[in-house]
Amino acid sequence: MRIHRLFYIMWVASVVSLSSCVKDDLYNTPHPDKGAVEVTTDWTGRSSDAVVPADYILRIGGEEQTVQGETNAFKSLFLPRTQSLLAYHQTEGVTISGTTATVNTLEDGTLNPMPGFLFSASKELDIQKDDTLKVVVPMMQRIRTLALTLKLNPGDERRIASTASTLTGIAPSMDLATGSVTATEGKSVAPVFTMGSDGGETRMGTPSVETRATGNPALATSLRLLGVMPGEKQELTLVVTLTNGTVQTIVTDLTESLKNFGGKMEPLALDATLTLPDEEETSAEVSAIISDWKIVDNGDIDVN
Repeated sequence: MRIHRLFYIMWVASVVSLSSCVKDDLYNTPHPDKGAVEVTTDWTGRSSDAVVPADYILRIGGEEQTVQGETNAFKSLFLPRTQSLLAYHQTEGVTISGTTATVNTLEDGTLNPMPGFLFSASKELDIQKDDTLKVVVPMMQRIRTLALTLKLNPGDERRIASTASTLTGIAPSMDLATGSVTATEGKSVAPVFTMGSDGGETRMGTPSVETRATGNPALATSLRLLGVMPGEKQELTLVVTLTNGTVQTIVTDLTESLKNFGGKMEPLALDATLTLPDEEETSAEVSAIISDWKIVDNGDIDVN
């Protein structure tokens, strides 16, 4: 009887011990010593003329993964620690190295005037073992559209043979994680002005807008810029060659109009008036002028 009782006590002890072992081996995930990350990207802050890219890149630590759609699980697991997440995408006209995005330059040394739209976001991740960290990151638009319109007096459109222009003080590079300009000095971009008129359609992806040039002949252009250089002037130089062979060079300062260019991402439309000298004026002292720059809320004019 005593022997049976001893066996019974030993059996109970073994069951309790086995139950304790099973309990200790229960985990929340198949990766008890590492953590997983699931990233959801929020694109709702983009401008009306920008589109969500077909794919983008998630970078955690030194590992990258190209993904599509809004929500994706990162392919790798991580030891419990703080990691940095960078979400971004490759776009035309921009070179990315590390966390720096640089707008490509053309053969003449000026910046590409129409790079693709660029988005990025960063976040510090507190990764825990045996867990899946789910994060939402708002994608920040880094490139904004600038539309410039120069109203002409009726008939002046027939006097213009060609135009050339440059805009100075433009930021060529940016840190994708912080959104701050990384360049030490600005570069120039060469806007291409084209004769236009109000037609109710869009120009280069810019939403429709009614400017003071609506219904009048005008020179118009669209650019896409990373931003402007702090402490530098944004001066537009326009060289107008007239059909009579004379050349008019006009310099106009856009610094004040562009001082908050990096604040919002909806297209910024500016318009002004370009006044040419009278056809009878042949004096070198009489020159064309650009005057009265105004900010237009949204939209643009058609360019033929």
